[in-house]
Amino acid sequence: MATTRTEANAPVVDSARPVGVRATSHGFRRTFEALFAFRAFRRLWFAALAASLGQWMQSTALGWIAFDLTDSKSFVGFVAFMAGLPFLVVSIPGGVLIDRFDRSKVLLVCQGCAATLAVIVAIDVIAGWVEPWHLLIAGFANGSLLAILNPSQQSLVPALVPRASMTNAIGLMGAGSNMTRVVGPSLAGAVIGFFGNGEAFLLQALSLLGAFCLVATTRFPVSGSAVRSGGMRAMLDGIRLLARHDDLRGLFLLAAIPCFCVFPYISFLAVYAKDELDIGAQGLGLLMAASGIGAVVGGLLVASAKQGKGVGRTILKTTIAYSVAIIAFAASPTIWIALPVLVVAGLLGSYFMSSNNALIQLRITDDVRGRVMGVYMLTWGLMPLGALPMGLAAEFLGIRLATACGAVLSITLISLLAYRNRSIFGL
Repeated sequence: MATTRTEANAPVVDSARPVGVRATSHGFRRTFEALFAFRAFRRLWFAALAASLGQWMQSTALGWIAFDLTDSKSFVGFVAFMAGLPFLVVSIPGGVLIDRFDRSKVLLVCQGCAATLAVIVAIDVIAGWVEPWHLLIAGFANGSLLAILNPSQQSLVPALVPRASMTNAIGLMGAGSNMTRVVGPSLAGAVIGFFGNGEAFLLQALSLLGAFCLVATTRFPVSGSAVRSGGMRAMLDGIRLLARHDDLRGLFLLAAIPCFCVFPYISFLAVYAKDELDIGAQGLGLLMAASGIGAVVGGLLVASAKQGKGVGRTILKTTIAYSVAIIAFAASPTIWIALPVLVVAGLLGSYFMSSNNALIQLRITDDVRGRVMGVYMLTWGLMPLGALPMGLAAEFLGIRLATACGAVLSITLISLLAYRNRSIFGL
């Protein structure tokens, strides 16, 4: 499905640097090349950083308030599930919106609505009106906005950087997002401790407002209006495209399998901290930080990597290595073993997801980008969905064995995928 790039879709770059010319051939500037070379991408990156920081603060605050109100671990998990559910039900129709309307405008609307929602929740909490069911609605509403906001950001990237810098830019987007995974919960915890629960949502609103201002004051290329059909047919375009092409289908499944089978272990780190490693809340923060630091390094490795043949084979091996690392974490008897293992696991997980994302973006055209990335966002919803069977297995087998079983299942399914879909090896 080929299209001709119009002037409106051409990369927006600094006039001082020709399209496709690298900032430098080595070192620090090469890793952060897209940030140095392309002004519009740089502003989008900082906007994504601010929005992601706010979302991690909100996620932490929602979980804290949920446990404070109900003293129920299962309810905390249910709030997380409601926040992840929209990625399964909103992502595909959201992809149609991204292709039909100007993507920067879609992004602005999502950022504005998310900031407004944060203010409403803050008022609800500070005034003392909050009830447990309010948190379920807030989680679902915010997840719905994220299911459109995230692919909107990803779909803008190819219009802001040349093809030669695509992998670098996507790696930097992943590294930035994972950086906020370390900072966001810590910042939310400090605000809750010093000021209160509701104030964390006010800080989230300010962060989102900063992202809104950055996007609103940046000149992006006009995009959208690529959808000609309507209704269910348009919503299914992304699924049909993935289903028709072995390479795209293989990459999607290569992301979906570990998201469902392995990634849910993150939801049970509190159980590891309290019951398995006996390290308490402070230890939980260390586990989260170790995973996040590794993920930042993984994103930067993708950003600094050169494009070339054999990427598909590398992604395949890294995905399997990630599952092996999680088995090692599940078997870790002490925090001193668990922490370095989580750093490695976070690195591998971020590397294969960012590389997978970049490879898909390079293999699709701009007229279907929103719909394809909307389908790709389904993988994000598989993590809270996968937490349900992992939690049930943990009740009977224990969390360590349940986590290991999920990783073994992932290795088995990925090996079967590699055997049945040989096109991955040619990427």
